[in-house]
Amino acid sequence: MRKLYCILLRGFIILSVLGCADKDTFAGANREERIIMSLEKTYPEHTFQIVKPYDKYNGNYYAVCEDEKGIQFKVHTIMYDNRYHFGCYDQYLVEIEKKGNFINKTAEIAKKHGYDIRYDEDNQTLALVIDVDHTVDTSDVTETIVEILNAVPTLPEIDYPDTTFSTGVENYFSEPEMYKLLYDFVTEGKNIVGIGDVPINQREEEKATIEEAVVEAYNSAMKNKESY
Repeated sequence: MRKLYCILLRGFIILSVLGCADKDTFAGANREERIIMSLEKTYPEHTFQIVKPYDKYNGNYYAVCEDEKGIQFKVHTIMYDNRYHFGCYDQYLVEIEKKGNFINKTAEIAKKHGYDIRYDEDNQTLALVIDVDHTVDTSDVTETIVEILNAVPTLPEIDYPDTTFSTGVENYFSEPEMYKLLYDFVTEGKNIVGIGDVPINQREEEKATIEEAVVEAYNSAMKNKESY
């Protein structure tokens, strides 16, 4: 009986240690190391290093990181930094898209189809703008979106993070900026009455899914337009 008790006690201790280990991913890791861990979780095919540590530069807090190919980008807005949670935003995709001249290509494609593009550099968002004061062909909107997606430069594998946090549950991530192409239905040139988005790494074979979402957003926009 005593031997059985010792075996059970030993097993309990081992399980307790293992349980603690599962929640000690951050043990001894400083902020920069947590940034690297988060980046490599979002972009599992790549390795990263810190070029400039997270600090205040020209009035803004950020770190400068670099991948194994020498592409440098900012990591900013640390949302959580405690025992179980770490979250930040990164501009890795933004830099890859800029190097591939993606924003200019997007503007050219939109113009060809009679639409506009709005690039918000402060918030790093890119939106296709569709004016519902004119006749809108949702099939053409879909074609435009697909053409834009086909112009996206080669991107790394992206494991888009779960950005939710729960008490006592470990989670860490880096959320990529400009991961989605937005599309806005507007009236009077500026009032947004309907919105939608699509991941920029979505494949052309998912065109039917894109069109379904576009039609839904357009129908919602036309209903909202009636209140203007």
